[in-house]
Amino acid sequence: MTINIIDLFSGGGGLTEGFRSPQTNIIAHVEMDKNACKTLQLRDSYYYLKKHKKIQIYNSYLTNNISFTDLLKNIPSSILNRTINEEISDKTIPIIFKNIDKKIDQKKIQGIIGGPPCQAYSTIGRAQNEKKKNDDVRIYLYKHYIKFLKKYDPDFFILENVKGLQSFRDLDGKKLLPKILKEFETINSTSPYIVDHKIIDASEYGIPQKRQRLFIFGHKKHFDFNFFENFQKFKASPPTVNMLFKDLPTMSAGEINNNYSDIAPVEFVKKHIRNTSTPLSQNISRPNNKTDLEIYKIVASAKLDGKNIKYSDLPSRLKTHKKTQIFLDRFKAINGNSQSHTVVAHIAKDGHYYIHPDVKQNRSITVREAARIQTFPDNYFFENSRTAAFQQIGNAVPSLLAKKICSNILNGMYSQP
Repeated sequence: MTINIIDLFSGGGGLTEGFRSPQTNIIAHVEMDKNACKTLQLRDSYYYLKKHKKIQIYNSYLTNNISFTDLLKNIPSSILNRTINEEISDKTIPIIFKNIDKKIDQKKIQGIIGGPPCQAYSTIGRAQNEKKKNDDVRIYLYKHYIKFLKKYDPDFFILENVKGLQSFRDLDGKKLLPKILKEFETINSTSPYIVDHKIIDASEYGIPQKRQRLFIFGHKKHFDFNFFENFQKFKASPPTVNMLFKDLPTMSAGEINNNYSDIAPVEFVKKHIRNTSTPLSQNISRPNNKTDLEIYKIVASAKLDGKNIKYSDLPSRLKTHKKTQIFLDRFKAINGNSQSHTVVAHIAKDGHYYIHPDVKQNRSITVREAARIQTFPDNYFFENSRTAAFQQIGNAVPSLLAKKICSNILNGMYSQP
């Protein structure tokens, strides 16, 4: 049986990557960001070329020997057209439905996956967002998600968002999450969904990152399945960041080095991250000014002793911001002997919160290192710039976590007698 899936609010494809398997078929990705759509098209192209033993074409693109346009000339339009570059809104939904219907061709949709943009629910900047709450359409993007559930009536759905949604209050002052859950449960009165939710910490499931996110899972009543109870079986101990980066080259700020080191990768990297058939790419670090590099060295050195340096702790000559009593943790080093703190989209603006654990390297992490923390394979390429790549990585569901989520669903719902 083939499990057909629609991927909404796809971003750079972390959730999608995990749901790729011999048993699944991604019918469509719906995403508004053009850079992320290029990434999705490229990833679909990678799998097409790999299947047809033409991976050298993909490798030629990674090594800048052919252009993106030239690469796409080798890919059927049916593959490229899986990516629908549209903002999901009242205006565009009929167009998106029509597009998806052509791809489905009477096939049953078993699953809908996705995570609507989460900025409206985040506890960070909530005071500022409160001022524009009356006009913030992002609050109700989940209602568009529900329209897809009504239209395609899948067996299951999974929605990912920030844990701030648990405490977020609607315009009437009441918590929004119970309303969302109730709406999901009452979509179809003749064939209702059983809906549950839970905060999942990725680090408990073998991901080298302490990342807590809210997952809402729903499935049709006739499936005897408890997603979150079954998911406990997928718990695993994650590698440390130092282990994760072990086979990557030593670099300085502002450097590009797409060559693996001579050090052998750890088993986790060999199994989930590194692929010998493709070259390393996007291992590029940001350039920094002298002041930032001095701060990086202080912060990374203190981290080795288990200390987090606040901005107010820095020597006065290094304090360039007037507001010294707010954003005190604006500089933060990753703990190399444990898991990383959460990688978020802010990494696209600067790397101050993601200083490399190796003091000698004295820099923020590269695009590739950030991707590894999110468990993207090294052969995963993010379009269209360093900034866009960081943003897609920061917004993504860790791909290995998504793979475990997919396995949990396939094993629990579709392997039953």
